[in-house]
Order: sequence, then C-alpha cells, then structure tokens
Amino acid sequence: MNYRFKEIIAAIGLKNKELAGELGITPAAVSDIANGRVKNISGSLLILLQLKFNINPSWLLTGEGEMFSPPSDVKEGKVSYTAISDISDITRTRWFKNLTKEQREIITHLASVKDREILKKVSDIMSRQSAKEKGDRDLDDLDRELQRK
Repeated sequence: MNYRFKEIIAAIGLKNKELAGELGITPAAVSDIANGRVKNISGSLLILLQLKFNINPSWLLTGEGEMFSPPSDVKEGKVSYTAISDISDITRTRWFKNLTKEQREIITHLASVKDREILKKVSDIMSRQSAKEKGDRDLDDLDRELQRK
C-alpha cells in the first residue's frame, strides 16, 4: 500500500506537509504511511482521500482498478466540462495525471491567480492555441471574438 500512497503523492503534486494539511494529519503520519511504517490506514482517512482527491479506496488498499475514481459526470469515458468547477476537479482527472510534473505545476499555480483580467487573457490565449492546433476553420471567428473583448 505504501507504494500506491507514494504514487498518490506524486500524482496530486503536493509535498508531504501540504498533503498532511489537506487531510488534517501530521506530516510525520504522511511519512509513516508512505514509508510503510503504517500497514492499515483508517476508514476516515480513506474517505478523506476519496472526497478531497477522488482517490479510489479499492485501488489504494488492493491495487485493483484505477487510482482515481471516475467522476459521476462521465459519459463514454470522458468527463463533461460542466463537471469541472475548480482546479481540484482538474487535478483528479487522468488527463492531469498524465501531464509532466512541470505542466501539472503550471496548472496548479494558475489556481492561485485571483486577478480576473489575467485569467481571462490566459483563457483567451489557450482557446486560440487550441483552435490553432486543431486547425479549426473557425480560428478567424475566434480571433474576431477575442478582439471585440
């Protein structure tokens, strides 16, 4: 189980101290679990991991299934954009897990930006880049829309 717990720590991109704070336990307790000094974690900790990070308790305990439980808003294996309401929802996706550490850090740091104007500009840039990469014929329409804003 400790190896899977280490995988969780790596996947969600938090330091032991940060994870401890999120779970309401000590950093030493996180270290004890990760290093195999704790053989069984409490049911309440399993529930917290599931609620806060969408961790599949069965996977953590047995290694069976996926690390992350599928969100309830999954259709044909894809998460609906409407199901994602904040950065913690994004960090629970398989897409996020498959990013490089640097990419995960960039996305996580965006969550700390509170200036709406900056966030809007980043959103516009990302929309344009996405359309450009897809080769969308609507790129000119998107450019016109962004210029009007």
